[in-house]
Amino acid sequence: MKSAVPLLAVPLTIAIWTGWALPASAQQSPAAAPAAQQNAPAPPTAPQVFERYAEAIGGRAAWEKLTSRVSRATVRIEGIDGTGTLLVYERAPNLEVTITTLANGYSYRDGFDGKTSWQQDATGRVKELDGPRAAERRILSDFYSEIDLAKIYPHPRMVGQKTADGRLANVVEACVPGGYLRLLYFDAESGLLFRTDLFENPLSPVATTILRQDDFKDVDGIKYPYKASVQGPGVNIQFHFTALHHNVTVTDDEVAKPATSSN
Repeated sequence: MKSAVPLLAVPLTIAIWTGWALPASAQQSPAAAPAAQQNAPAPPTAPQVFERYAEAIGGRAAWEKLTSRVSRATVRIEGIDGTGTLLVYERAPNLEVTITTLANGYSYRDGFDGKTSWQQDATGRVKELDGPRAAERRILSDFYSEIDLAKIYPHPRMVGQKTADGRLANVVEACVPGGYLRLLYFDAESGLLFRTDLFENPLSPVATTILRQDDFKDVDGIKYPYKASVQGPGVNIQFHFTALHHNVTVTDDEVAKPATSSN
């Protein structure tokens, strides 16, 4: 799981499964830009913000030494007692499977097999995704998407600087082709991406989903966020990564789309 499909796709998928959305207190429309301060230095461009982020997480050379990842995390969901687990298989160039087992015993899978985006519910039924959700999964499953933000977001717009979650951020508005509009918050000091607001309805003044990632740690020459969260009305999903292993064998079966289980 990379920054965030990985920190983006996995929490977003769980939010989709359960139908959770953010409360009305979420961020304002991405169209609203902060007022420019007189005599303030010119903000960086969106491509410059993307490039700084790539360097902050280790740089292209370090990422391109990696070809696979197996990661594990704990999952806690408000309203469900106990701790669940997350297991993610990734293999370059764009194969990925996420297995989420909740504390109540329900297990879900989702992924991209190089051709189709899919999800498997707790009953074993497999469904191919379509529309924006399929586009999001297809593009963000690129193993190197974190160092190629300018490629996966071809028409970004620099919104400016604003404070979010107590941190000054360079904010970029972006969208994967065929996917959802989003605001990306990069820490103005470290350059790290710490928050993503997704708008399923681009005309809405309220974000549909807010994803957060933090606790970046050095592992195998790159920086990886070990904590992530998704919040919704009355719910808080928390992820805490416990193990990451790179350049390990990830078999075809581990990243294949499953057949629908018989019940």
